[in-house]
Amino acid sequence: MFLDHPQRVLNRDQLLNLTQGRDAELFERSIDLLVSRLRQRLREDAREPAYIKTVRSEGYVLSVPVSIRERHE
Repeated sequence: MFLDHPQRVLNRDQLLNLTQGRDAELFERSIDLLVSRLRQRLREDAREPAYIKTVRSEGYVLSVPVSIRERHE
């Protein structure tokens, strides 16, 4: 989802809509948990995330440039 929308802030509602097909029981705070797990897999420091940044009161953003070539390799 972040790779499809790099450098764009995705709010919790947008992320919930993108994940609804997997589990209809997701709640708004579940997105925070999923982002936290993704950060752990990326080995990000939660205090200074390098890839997925929190935009306060708005959502999350993938903050690294992604090229089409990189996405399909």
